[in-house]
Amino acid sequence: MQQEPNPKYFIPDYSGRLPDHRLEVRAKKLVTQLSLTPCSSIRKLSDSPAEHKANLRFLNNDRIEEGMLINEVSDRVSQLVTGRHVLVLTDTCEINMSNHKGRLKPNSGLGRSDKSDTAHCFKIHPGLVMDSLNLTPLGFSWIKVFHRDEEMPDRHERNYKKQAIQEKESYKWIEVAQRSKEVLAKAETVTFIEDREGDIYEQFALVPDGKSHLIIRSKTTRKLTSGSSLYPEVDSAPVAGIYKIEVPTDNRKTQYKREAVLELRFISCEIKCPDKVRGKGYPPSIMVRCISIKEISDAPNPISWKLLTTHCIENFEEALQIVHWYSARWYIEQVFRLLKRQGFGIEESELESGWALRKLVIMQMSALLKILQMNIAYSQPEGGQPIDEVFDQEQVEVLHKLNRKLQGKTSKLRNNFDPQTTKWATWIIARLGGWKGYESQGPPGVIILKLGLERLGYIIEGIKLEKDVGTQ
Repeated sequence: MQQEPNPKYFIPDYSGRLPDHRLEVRAKKLVTQLSLTPCSSIRKLSDSPAEHKANLRFLNNDRIEEGMLINEVSDRVSQLVTGRHVLVLTDTCEINMSNHKGRLKPNSGLGRSDKSDTAHCFKIHPGLVMDSLNLTPLGFSWIKVFHRDEEMPDRHERNYKKQAIQEKESYKWIEVAQRSKEVLAKAETVTFIEDREGDIYEQFALVPDGKSHLIIRSKTTRKLTSGSSLYPEVDSAPVAGIYKIEVPTDNRKTQYKREAVLELRFISCEIKCPDKVRGKGYPPSIMVRCISIKEISDAPNPISWKLLTTHCIENFEEALQIVHWYSARWYIEQVFRLLKRQGFGIEESELESGWALRKLVIMQMSALLKILQMNIAYSQPEGGQPIDEVFDQEQVEVLHKLNRKLQGKTSKLRNNFDPQTTKWATWIIARLGGWKGYESQGPPGVIILKLGLERLGYIIEGIKLEKDVGTQ
């Protein structure tokens, strides 16, 4: 029987998880402040100078280990997956603190960047868990936090190609998948969704089992046991079906909104073990399904994907379902966007220790989940999750009062959504964040929702303060 989401599963509970009760109280207070004020400034989060010092002491406390915070996150999501088919979206994000290099302490959990040899960054590789039916975000199955040693030899010195996968940074894909499988043991099916960097033969050999599957965007063609090559083989397959999608405007890619018509092909095939992996105990070949999606268009950057999956595919509808699940990978990008820049602004934090920054990021991951829930709810006709799964009673009461104030006189400026849904609450919070409320403006983005949620937190604090003053 599935356990329905409830606000308690999205609120960290550190009881019995930290070295003493005072630290548990401080952790709960800090994560609550992060939810009400999504940012990375400890001073801004804190209500007083004394609390500012207490929060800094907590994050810099060597007794608080990353693993304690990660286990709390994964244990919560494990309670929600019983009987579900869940998607686990994984990718890597670099947190680069080079703008603060004069302040950062050496040898404190920071390492080399992708773009330089300076030791001012760390990386996170989380697994975002979503229900496959309605894309409800359930939490994070695992969060790997790591850094590259500043003294680490380069690829040539390490003879990277001949290293065992366990010695490579790319092992992160397998490690997070294996840890996630343990956390999600009560799920009916688990599907890991990854971009091209996850296209590793060893992963296809080690991760899939009776209920665990992969959907990975192909990085390169592969040799097949039939003697042919993967890409020519799938591209020569008959068209299984044609479908249309709306491609949004993306100024970064000089991409303008358009309707794209796509051809879909798929095949079953056996990929051969690459020469560099042969002799290391992996199977000589692995059965996979490959889906090819190509846009029938003369657009500047036409869509062209190849997806590899361990799911069985027998018809166009099943192949299209795989494509839709892969498209959900966008949400892990939204998570990273929320951590940076206009979101929580982690790269603007003035914390001096990399270890403290890493712990702060783990706590922020739980705090940003509500923003993602709202973003998804607004895109769903049925309104997303029931409101009481995402907001507590106090927040709902305040939202009803704000709704009356924020609605306009015309139907276009009214909140016409069901008050029992998260979409209704999202409309209000988006208006608080600066969204005008017109459908022609487009749906509110995660940054608008972050700003609105922050303002909602201030309003609730103001109401509490007024009540406190009135009782004195």
